[in-house]
Amino acid sequence: MGGSLQGAADTPASNSEGSRREVKFGQMLESLIERGGYNRNRKKILSALDISAAALSQYVREQTRPSFGKLLALADFFDVSLDYLVYGTPTSSLTDYGPFYRYVDHALADVQARGSRHSAVVARIGRVLADRINEVAAELAAAPTATREGLLQDDEMLRLERYCRRADILSMDLEFDVIHREQGTAAGRFLPVVAANLERGAEYRFLVPGPDRTMETTVEACRGLLADQVGGDRVRQSCSFRRTASPPLVGVVLLKLDRVGLRAEEPALYWQISDYLGEDGWLGCIIRPNNDSNSDMLMDPPHARRARSSFEALWSTGVPI
Repeated sequence: MGGSLQGAADTPASNSEGSRREVKFGQMLESLIERGGYNRNRKKILSALDISAAALSQYVREQTRPSFGKLLALADFFDVSLDYLVYGTPTSSLTDYGPFYRYVDHALADVQARGSRHSAVVARIGRVLADRINEVAAELAAAPTATREGLLQDDEMLRLERYCRRADILSMDLEFDVIHREQGTAAGRFLPVVAANLERGAEYRFLVPGPDRTMETTVEACRGLLADQVGGDRVRQSCSFRRTASPPLVGVVLLKLDRVGLRAEEPALYWQISDYLGEDGWLGCIIRPNNDSNSDMLMDPPHARRARSSFEALWSTGVPI
């Protein structure tokens, strides 16, 4: 959004002005939300744009930029022009759009002229890639440990957790959700996924080591970061934290997954974990115990059931934070 609109309006020497305009977009969006009376209930905006509350929050804070389509939807919802939404200035009724339309027509004609050549190149690339994929698949299938080692890498776990409907997590330090920096705390890689799941109605229970009370500071930081994205009420209702009565030995993640959605949208990932996924949709894994690995170890269903029982026992004796 910022790149295309800004590039069309700025001169080569207007970098500082571009930064000022980008900041003004977030302020303008926040102002429109307040003036429209949506500050406490943004459901109509979320429904009109088909986005989550976390995404809208990130637009206002300018942590992410909306696509051009989302910009159009925002302008339409608030009944303002794109210029007003992005730059804070109304669009003149005398604006001549002729040069813009001529530019678009020229660009479309150029794309159409090159379309057949592009399609041929894409088809050729597709054939080459298909042959190579078949070769690699054959090599992996022949390997004795292929898909049997029971390991799940961080990026795979990140994709998997998007289908989580309930999570019980015994974390040694919440490092995947909260990052500590000199200037304060920031969201870790998994926290936006937790926020999106909470927004969809998922429930989370976090156990952290006790009796180390310093973890309480990290927990409060985690709560605050989640509240920034989904609101404090949602965090209080669906995300609980307790510390164990005694220090645990290892971290554990227990997820109840949407099997149907996972299988339909991520079939390769589904079949990768299918031998470890219980009939009730629960999946368990042990969080890696060292910083040299980027993989967690999956539990088979019997181990996962025992881990769930152990988690319940620890939770029942844990101290709420």
